[in-house]
Amino acid sequence: MVHAKSITTAIREVMSRGQPLKSTNRVRAAHTAFVAALAGNAPQPNRSGAYSEALEASSDHLERTIAVLHVYVRAIIAETARDIPANMLDHRYLDGLFQQFSADVLGAIRDAAAEMRVRENWRAS
Repeated sequence: MVHAKSITTAIREVMSRGQPLKSTNRVRAAHTAFVAALAGNAPQPNRSGAYSEALEASSDHLERTIAVLHVYVRAIIAETARDIPANMLDHRYLDGLFQQFSADVLGAIRDAAAEMRVRENWRAS
């Protein structure tokens, strides 16, 4: 818990320094956007007591986080691709893998939320 608090404090300190300098480096700019998006997209606690709502909120949070991470990863891949032979890094393939990963993770959480909603409604009736 202490480690998590120190990370949160460090992020807040970085984010409170004002607008970051504009960078011409795409990876650095994507990293800055990624950190800013993470800081502005904190997971919300479940106050309703409904587990299905907590799962839905988690999937929404994760979807936003993965979307920003995807931009960051694409910037790194594009930067790396400039420095190696073209046939060694298939960015379309890697992009597809990332999208498939995202769909699988979010689909599993949303399916679990739907199943929990059915159970919660059954118990309530």
